[in-house]
Amino acid sequence: MSEAQNTVIIAAAIGAAMGVIGAAGLFIYQKVLEKRQSMMMRSNLDNMNQRILELQAELESLRLQQNQQRNRKKRAVLQKRFPANGSTYTATDNDTDVDAFSTAGTDFDDDEFYDFSDSEIGAGDNDNGTSEGVNEVDSMLASLDKQMEMKAPPKDVHTVLQNLANLHPNNVEVIWRLTKACYNCSSNTTDMDTKKTYILEGLKVCEKIISTPNANLYKWYAILVGLHGDFLPVKQKIANGHRFKEYVTKALELSPEDPVLYYLLGRFKYEVSALSWVERKIAATLFSDPPSATYEDALSDFEQSEKLGTEPNMDNRLFLAKTYIKLNRYQDAFPWLTKVLELPATDEEDRRKQDEADLLMTQYSKYR
Repeated sequence: MSEAQNTVIIAAAIGAAMGVIGAAGLFIYQKVLEKRQSMMMRSNLDNMNQRILELQAELESLRLQQNQQRNRKKRAVLQKRFPANGSTYTATDNDTDVDAFSTAGTDFDDDEFYDFSDSEIGAGDNDNGTSEGVNEVDSMLASLDKQMEMKAPPKDVHTVLQNLANLHPNNVEVIWRLTKACYNCSSNTTDMDTKKTYILEGLKVCEKIISTPNANLYKWYAILVGLHGDFLPVKQKIANGHRFKEYVTKALELSPEDPVLYYLLGRFKYEVSALSWVERKIAATLFSDPPSATYEDALSDFEQSEKLGTEPNMDNRLFLAKTYIKLNRYQDAFPWLTKVLELPATDEEDRRKQDEADLLMTQYSKYR
C-alpha cells in the first residue's frame, strides 16, 4: 500500500473518528443543555411559588386591616344613626373594639340594621396595591404559559397554579390555566386513579366559576368533561357528551377562530357517529333531541381545525386519518398517519398516539 494511500486512509479514519467524537460531544452537550434548562424552569417555578406564598401572607394581613377599618366605619355609621337613644356595649372582634347598638325599641329589624350601604361604609375599600397585584398575577401567568410551552414538569406547574388559585379563586385566567394543568398532569400518567383525581380537581375548580363567560374556561372544562366520560357507565357517559358539546359550542361562540375547538367538535361528532345501536337507544331516552352526526360532519371539523392551526396538532391529524379510514378512504388516511409519526413525542400520551398510528399503518398497509 503506497504512502499516499496510507495518508488518505489515515485521514479518513481521523475524519470518521472526529465525526463520532463530534456526534457524541453534541449529544452530551444537548443533554447538559436540557438538564440546565430543566433546572432553570424548576428554579423559576420555585421562585413563583415562594412569591405566591408571600402574597398569601400579605393578603391575610391586608384582610385583617380591612376588617378593622370596616368595623371602625360601621361604628361611625351606627353612632350617626343613633346619636343618643341607642344603648351600647363593647364587643371585641379580632382584638378590635366595636361599639354594638341594640335595636330594641327601634323601627329596624336585624337584617335592615346590618344592611350598611356602600356609601356609608365606603365603596372604594380597595387597597392601593390592587393594580400592582393584578399586574404581578398577569406576569406570573405569562411566565407559566412559557413554562408549559417549554414542557416544564406538569406537576410543578400544577402546584404553582394551585397556590395561585387559592389566592385568586375567582380569577378566570388563573382557573382555566389550572384546569389545563390538571389535564396535562392527567395525560402524563398511566395510573387511572391518579388520572381521575386530576380530572375531578379540574372540573371542580371550573364549576365554581363556570357562569363566567370565557372561551378558554369553557374549552378546558369541556375537555375534562370528555375525559371524565372514560370513568362513567354508558348512560352517564352519553349525558356527559351532551354537556361536552354544550361547552365547546359556547366556547366557539366566543372564539370562532380557535382550531382546538373545531377539533373537539369533530371528536364529538366522530364519537356520536361511532355509537352502537344500544347507545343510540339510551341517548334517545335521555334527550328529546338526541345527538346525531356523521363521519363526514366530523371530517369537516377536523379539516377546519387543520386549516386554522398555526402549529401541527397530533390529535387532529390522527383523527383525520381515523375518519378517512371509517369512510373507507384509506389512501387519504396514510399521509396523515405519516405526519403523526413524524411529529416529536413529548410525553406518554404522544407516544400512545404514535403507537396507534403505527398500528393503523400496519393494519391497512395492503391499501397503500
